[in-house]
Amino acid sequence: MKESFFTLVPERIQYEKFWRDIRRRNRWLILLRYGAFGLLFSLIIGIIIFQNVYGLYMSSDIIPLFLIAGSILLYNLLFHYYWHFDREKRIRIFKIHGLRFSLVQICTDFFALMLFIYYTGGVESPLFVFFIFHVIIGSLFLPGRIINLIISIMLVMTCCGAILEYQGLISHNHINGWFEAGLYKNQIFIIIFFIINSISLYFSIYLANSIARQLYKRERDLTIAYDELQNAEKTKQKYVMSVVHDLKTPIAAAQTYLNMILDRTLGDIKDEHLRPLERSQHRLENAIETIGKVLQISRLKLGNENEEIEKVNITELIEEIYKEMHVLFETKNITFNLIYNTEADYSVWGEYELIKLALSNLLSNANKYTQPGGKVEVTLVLDDGKIIISFADNGIGIPESSKDKIFQEFYRTPLSKQDGTEGTGLGMSIVKQIIDKYEGSVSFKSPSYLGDEQRPGTEFIVTVPVWKDVN
Repeated sequence: MKESFFTLVPERIQYEKFWRDIRRRNRWLILLRYGAFGLLFSLIIGIIIFQNVYGLYMSSDIIPLFLIAGSILLYNLLFHYYWHFDREKRIRIFKIHGLRFSLVQICTDFFALMLFIYYTGGVESPLFVFFIFHVIIGSLFLPGRIINLIISIMLVMTCCGAILEYQGLISHNHINGWFEAGLYKNQIFIIIFFIINSISLYFSIYLANSIARQLYKRERDLTIAYDELQNAEKTKQKYVMSVVHDLKTPIAAAQTYLNMILDRTLGDIKDEHLRPLERSQHRLENAIETIGKVLQISRLKLGNENEEIEKVNITELIEEIYKEMHVLFETKNITFNLIYNTEADYSVWGEYELIKLALSNLLSNANKYTQPGGKVEVTLVLDDGKIIISFADNGIGIPESSKDKIFQEFYRTPLSKQDGTEGTGLGMSIVKQIIDKYEGSVSFKSPSYLGDEQRPGTEFIVTVPVWKDVN
């Protein structure tokens, strides 16, 4: 379908991120206008001081400048209020989307600048150069044909005004003591002035709009490519889940038969066969654990549209996790402490099972990589709207060479392999993905504050936004 001359947004660049960028740029335009008001106001004060220093009387033409500057501040406050207005209500009530709002702002600025130039000397005013600045800004928002139309109207109006001043049909305004040469009466100057400024303005529009058009096109292409990658990733994860889930069935069946052999359900077994069978059973358990971790990661990457977000109390959750694995701590004689302010509310928004999965992985790792007789300490702190959760131990620690790889999938440190501790290398990757999902962060220190030379230990630090009552 052919686009109309007055179409603000070509169909080819309409996408969600485009509208978010326009909203952000509209706010940028509003903030920039506050700076322009400050500059104009300072200019007016400077003119007054200049006139007083040189003993010139204050021209009455200063009053319109004050009025124009005040009007700029007033309508910018209205624009600022409108920008904060709810987007859906704004479009429903005022029928003005982001680009129309940009057009209204730019047209209003052009009109205000034309008035300011008229009262500072018309064609004699050095402020005419600000039109170039305005067309560059306008070209970042609007199509070239719209900006060209606005500039053409502006040039026609200013040219007509200059002719009317030249003919004496309207009054010429100037600042007392500023440009008394009377150039507005010089035909050659007026002609050259408008030729040079017209070329500068149209050329500026062409350059700025060409750059903006290329940037919008590239951003659109990147957005499309990103969406395609996301879809491809989801397809891949679905395939992985399907394959891995199919692998789980025969492995589980093999484990069942192996358990029956070890339980001597199928008859006696020789002592020399017992050790290999037990090792096989252990390997199958590790394989099923790995499959479970892979499935968890695939579900995380796919996301869950039916995710149940709720208020999750971290202290209660950690206590529940510890109860489930306290036997593991007692078996290794590991001392566990949970430290927090009993009067504080350590709650976050999230899906209960996902947050539990992340924290249980951290607590499980602390137990797994701490030798018998060691210590594990979990500390909760509230700080500036965030909950800081520390999982510290005095276990084997993390070597310097491994610190930049800890959150990689399937990575295990050389120390953990030497120690003989079984693992999949997926736990910390899952933790990071879950914490990132809820706009948090996870980091670590090794040695930890519980460690010593023999047992350096590790401290994982999770920071998540505190729960806020939206009502």
